[in-house]
Amino acid sequence: MTDRDTKPTAPVEDGGFLRRWSQRKQAVARGEAPPEPVPAPLAAAVPPAASEAREAAPLPDPATLTLADDFSGFMRPKVPAALKRQALAKLFSEAHFNQVDGLDIYMDDYNLIPDMDDADRGLLRHARAVLEPTPAKSLTEMEDEALAAAQKERDAAAALSASSAPITPETDPTNGTPVAGEREAAEDPKTDAV
Repeated sequence: MTDRDTKPTAPVEDGGFLRRWSQRKQAVARGEAPPEPVPAPLAAAVPPAASEAREAAPLPDPATLTLADDFSGFMRPKVPAALKRQALAKLFSEAHFNQVDGLDIYMDDYNLIPDMDDADRGLLRHARAVLEPTPAKSLTEMEDEALAAAQKERDAAAALSASSAPITPETDPTNGTPVAGEREAAEDPKTDAV
């Protein structure tokens, strides 16, 4: 709680701020002196003698308090913060406030779990070998198989492209003359003799 929450406030006049402001403005326009606001007496909820007596009462030692005692005296505005902390620490140290619920497993820090020793890791490897009798392929074996399959596909594609090489025409389609290979064969006298 803040001081603002504990201080008594003045009662609001009928009409509020805007009505008072309008009345003052109209009085100035008529040439009259604006009426001065009358301060309202503060209404005290507790008689001053009782509140002073309560504030002056000495507070008990926080170490002697129990759950049945009144802790509200320690929450007053003028009580030192250290004394408030001692009283609250005593209050919340009672067994009533320290019951662990079923969700306490989420309070653990699982980053602090120690590493397993070599014997335990060996036991886990043995259990894996027994429970999974077919050995799993390692990552390098899978990469080697993928590379071999890709190379096989490239070789098959190269063989296919070599077998389906474009067929060159025997004559030039533009003028009907024989192409270079046939021209040489036609000019070579040895091939004509056969």
